[in-house]
Amino acid sequence: MLRLNTPMAAVVPTVLLVTKDPDVKLVAATLEADGIPSRTVGSLRELQRALAGDRVYVAVIDGDLSTDPGFPIAATFERVREEPLLVLLSPDTDATTLNDPHRPVAEEYARKPISQSVLALRLKALILAAGYQLPTPSAAPAQPPSGPLELSEDLRGELTVIFSVKGGSGKSTIAVNLAAGLASLYGSQTLLVDADLWFGDLGVLLNLASSRSSFDIAGADNPDLFALPKAVVQHSSGASVLLRPPDPLSVEKLKLRTFVEALDRYRSLYEHVIVDTQASLDELNLDLLEAATRVLLVVTPEMGALHNTARFLGIAERLGYSDKLSLILNRSNSGIQAEDLQRTLGIPVACGVVSAGRMMLDAVNQGTTLFAMDPTQRERITQDLAAIVELVAGREQPVAQRPAQRSSPLRFLRRSA
Repeated sequence: MLRLNTPMAAVVPTVLLVTKDPDVKLVAATLEADGIPSRTVGSLRELQRALAGDRVYVAVIDGDLSTDPGFPIAATFERVREEPLLVLLSPDTDATTLNDPHRPVAEEYARKPISQSVLALRLKALILAAGYQLPTPSAAPAQPPSGPLELSEDLRGELTVIFSVKGGSGKSTIAVNLAAGLASLYGSQTLLVDADLWFGDLGVLLNLASSRSSFDIAGADNPDLFALPKAVVQHSSGASVLLRPPDPLSVEKLKLRTFVEALDRYRSLYEHVIVDTQASLDELNLDLLEAATRVLLVVTPEMGALHNTARFLGIAERLGYSDKLSLILNRSNSGIQAEDLQRTLGIPVACGVVSAGRMMLDAVNQGTTLFAMDPTQRERITQDLAAIVELVAGREQPVAQRPAQRSSPLRFLRRSA
């Protein structure tokens, strides 16, 4: 049996679900969809039979079994003593009463109720911490082909950075709706990250308030691997969100290199990591642009933004970023014409997004997304945002989610980069 003190094993362990809770059992489908095998046992005899084989396991023990006279919890803990373990606790259970300092392997705790997606993320983190590997997408059940927009041979999730040379360009709105669209339209496991550490407003745009933030993963030089899934907040769209630190005084204590490395680790837990940045070329943004598999460069049709975007494109070429840039023209139905902008910048517009001031203002004030306000995608701005989601997803929307198409003089802007 492989253990924590062995080298990284080229094997995907089986998740052993020791539970009688039907809600906990449902996580098996989520794991299987990601290529992680699982096995559910509901009695000591089944548990003993499962452990008698030669499979490599990480185990989940449902703490509610402590009230089941036919399933003594002490005996259950003893049988999985050498397995990496996640214990599900009732809301009023004290975890310290269950902690075994002599256990030689990883042991973690989570509170019930817990959603399938969060439980799956906790288990993935446990697998990594135990020295095992997660399956690559090629080992998971067959998915629709990613198409010609795939930018990297890396089989982990994609890291998409949203960048603009000018504040007020609408990049945060694009980032929010991109993440929500990937999660709700494609069912992709998506993480949205606020990398504007001082003044980021993703929490406001999505009406999320939490003490959990990027400080939990980058407040120390060697963060706990288990902190990755714990630090995120769930949004109703299905996307997870990593907020900026709530206390401005803690930003200076953040380890920027650790922050960037943590985002790279998140790519093992999510299919898409979407990063919203501030409008500057500081050390953090340069590191993020370097780590990105795709950069969405947002520009507005005005001379100041056009001039500075051209300046950035020259820098990007020298730094080797050009091949992963996709130009997004926001407020595309006003100002400089798209054809003139493309000719000046020497780069095609991948997608255009029209202005919709009142609708966008309503979404911001309500703390929601355009996809939630306009689920049938009747409005042009929602269709344009859906085109950006399609660009990053690398394939067309699932038929069930696809709205009826309407002709538009800006339709050409929806082509892929």
